[in-house]
Amino acid sequence: MKWFIGIAMVCISCLAKSQGIFQIRDDKPVSFKFELINNVVLVPLTINGIPFSFLLDTGVKETILFVNAEDSLYLNNQNKMKFRGIGIEEGVEGILSTGNVIEVGNVAVDSLHWIYVIQAVELDISSDVGVAINGILGSKFFNSFAVKLDYQKQRMTLFPPDYDYGRFVRKYKYVPLTIENERPYVTANMLIDTAWLRGKMLLDMGNTSPLMLFAFLLPDFHIKEPYVEEYIGRGFNGAVYGKRNRIRKIALEDFTLNYPIVAYPDSNALFMSKLAENRIGSIGNQVLQRFHLLIDYSKNALYLRKNKKFAKPFLLNMAGIEVRHDGMIWKRELVKADPKKNDNQMKPDQGITINLANDAFQYKFVLQPTYCIAGIRKDSPAEKAGILAGDMLLKVNGKPAGKLTLVKIMAALQSRPGEIIRLTLRRGDEQYDIRFPLVDPIPF
Repeated sequence: MKWFIGIAMVCISCLAKSQGIFQIRDDKPVSFKFELINNVVLVPLTINGIPFSFLLDTGVKETILFVNAEDSLYLNNQNKMKFRGIGIEEGVEGILSTGNVIEVGNVAVDSLHWIYVIQAVELDISSDVGVAINGILGSKFFNSFAVKLDYQKQRMTLFPPDYDYGRFVRKYKYVPLTIENERPYVTANMLIDTAWLRGKMLLDMGNTSPLMLFAFLLPDFHIKEPYVEEYIGRGFNGAVYGKRNRIRKIALEDFTLNYPIVAYPDSNALFMSKLAENRIGSIGNQVLQRFHLLIDYSKNALYLRKNKKFAKPFLLNMAGIEVRHDGMIWKRELVKADPKKNDNQMKPDQGITINLANDAFQYKFVLQPTYCIAGIRKDSPAEKAGILAGDMLLKVNGKPAGKLTLVKIMAALQSRPGEIIRLTLRRGDEQYDIRFPLVDPIPF
């Protein structure tokens, strides 16, 4: 996906310093499942007993909830306030709610949790990811314990304070970590063309790009061709644009990854006074998910071990179209009837089923997602083929788009150069078919 939360989200200045910490029910490691969707980690949590799905983000400090004002009645001790941060000098109206009971993964609880409620529709990141995201669980979560992530099994393990987790990281490599304003930073080495660049990088789980560099902060730095100019994120002021290219290598201690993709946001996307001193960019989840990792704020430590995805190439959207989830609609399907069942009822997963007169077939009404073309990259295969922003995506390689997840759609758009992709789209009242080859605009 093309949005990254590292620029899009706020860096909130608290009015007070005291709030609760997360606690584990037992004095031993506990684990729970998370979801990895479009390069972001989604964790299950409850707020005062109500279930939600939150994005886990080390690049954001606090817990942020996306709701409308009328939907926040279950929150405790609400106070209106204005939030300021990256890209929002004028601030955004919201609510600070204190004293909430928040439980993560059914294993960790904070009974005095502060929640920052943002009422900004521009921050609806669910449409970019393709699944419902109710908010962001920020870096404060990592203050309470060491956290181990297995991206392959999509399992997270939490260790009690002062727990000896040495046997869990026996084959891992230690990487020094610094914590500033409750956010983690590492030093990385990057080979750009023929010169090495060494600098301080935010370890940003909310950033879906492999890497991000602030080119305008680097003396005599020039973004090497070939590069593309495109939409790369979403912030409080709307869409964020910039450039993307590949660099030769990034090295973290003994680990070296080849030809990672780098995003370079325009300078007007940043509120410069909120950046940590000497920071030159971010390491995002497309890099992190190539490791088994354990992060421990209390010991300033990051432990890494290669996983099966380590050597896989970094992929780009080769079609040049930005696809966005555009809501849900009811679709009618004709299926064989099951004479043993009475299907004339509402089903939670299938909708309403109506039997036909001959009892051999029946219609099944199913709630399916819809997708639209939200943007076109200049000079991309999609632009040359005549696709326009606003077109509705109906089929991908002959498969109905409503039966595909956004993850599968994006995978089709970045399969390999030369692959022919077939799309069916609707523009207004007209439907049309189109086909074109995928082209990597920033080849290795």
